Amino acid sequence: MRRAAMNRQPDSPLVTAINAHGFREWHSYELARSFGYLALGVLMLVCALAIMEGVFERPNAFERLFKLFLTFFSLCMTGWAWWRFIQILMRAEEIGRQAVCHQCQRYGRIQALTESPTDDPQYRSLTCRCTKCAHVWPITYTVQSRHVRP
Repeated sequence: MRRAAMNRQPDSPLVTAINAHGFREWHSYELARSFGYLALGVLMLVCALAIMEGVFERPNAFERLFKLFLTFFSLCMTGWAWWRFIQILMRAEEIGRQAVCHQCQRYGRIQALTESPTDDPQYRSLTCRCTKCAHVWPITYTVQSRHVRP
């Protein structure tokens, strides 16, 4: 028994996150988190436009350069926030589309067992089990970025 526990690989953060509160909670949390990044992106875009207004009417060159820098920074933050929004949303939706048991047709009633790489490094496989009928199937999803938190 002790040897089996030593050979067991630790759960991935995605498996732990899904099993901690259930798939539906994980999915709704990921959607809320992605839309938080979208809101941040919109807010930073509004900030960039507000800073940019009247930047060339300033007589002081330092003030003009400082406002241009703040505008550039705000636009970079906008791009980063929108990129995070797309990354998180696409992964949550891709996994969510496959979270239907093939035997009993229940949606989202899964227990994540393992996460493993596939032959293609662009994809990962999440092995799931239905909590109603115990059917096991793989969910394959795209790894968009190594920086996206599972």
